[in-house]
Amino acid sequence: MEFLLEVSDITNDLPNVIKLSGEVNATIEIPLERLGVSLQKGDKVKLVIQREKDQDMKKYKIYAWGIVYYIGDGITRISIGGLQLDIMKELPLQIGDKVYIGII
Repeated sequence: MEFLLEVSDITNDLPNVIKLSGEVNATIEIPLERLGVSLQKGDKVKLVIQREKDQDMKKYKIYAWGIVYYIGDGITRISIGGLQLDIMKELPLQIGDKVYIGII
């Protein structure tokens, strides 16, 4: 699954909370500075969610894996090592699925 999005808001907290809007609305917690990644409000990104690991990880600004832990009420929640990705859409995934998340 791929979604074209725009950074609509970003906090300076650690971890950063990034709000994305576009084909879906999403919120992701991620420590940008520690990852050496720069994102700004207004940046266009592509959020990629896959069940299989991409062998070409160099194309991503951010690449991680997580576990789907909630689907319902119009939302999908994925835990990324204690951080969270919320997608405001019920995706065709199952609770417990391991997924790979990339931001290009």
